[in-house]
Amino acid sequence: MDQIKVMLVEDDAVWRDQLTSFLSREHDLVVVGSAANREDAVHLARLSDAQVVLMDLVLSDAGFDGLEAAMDILEMKQTKIIMLTGVDEEDAILDTYAAGAVNYVTKAHFEDIPCAIRAAYNNLNYIHPDSAGVLVKEFRRMKREQRSKQLTSAEQEILRFIHKGYKQSNIQSKLHATESTIKKHVNRILKKLGTSSSSEAARKAKRLGIID
Repeated sequence: MDQIKVMLVEDDAVWRDQLTSFLSREHDLVVVGSAANREDAVHLARLSDAQVVLMDLVLSDAGFDGLEAAMDILEMKQTKIIMLTGVDEEDAILDTYAAGAVNYVTKAHFEDIPCAIRAAYNNLNYIHPDSAGVLVKEFRRMKREQRSKQLTSAEQEILRFIHKGYKQSNIQSKLHATESTIKKHVNRILKKLGTSSSSEAARKAKRLGIID
């Protein structure tokens, strides 16, 4: 059976040695090289035939330089990069995927690394639970933002009044608008949100996060 060639990038020598030993127990995985900083990682990746790179997010006091190393490598060659880190922050997770990494695993769940490596090598869309929740949250935020952009500021304001229980005459007074203007706005709202009544539209807008 062909072994999956893995490259490690980790500044902590003890952790690097332990991870190498841990992966060596897997019959289908082999560590073909390791580096401790951004420069060495890029140089080694250029020479190595590694198919998957395990990259520590923080390689020095300079911040998320592991992320920069990952982008450097991906600009140079196509390989699968898994971010392996002790950092569990939403921004770090989102930046990791935006940079082109295929997965994000915290060191607290190191036992899941072999599975993540195999999934990356086989082009499987495996997202580790460490980052799945963050990605779902970001997806929902983007969908809310997309939906809110479909409604004008005036339409959103009308929905807020409807959700608070205001009658149409009260809304007209609040917005200094005519009855026909409010009706036109409401009809557009119903069409955009796919609802049959203004109260239903307000509830849906609240549920989707379009109005607060």
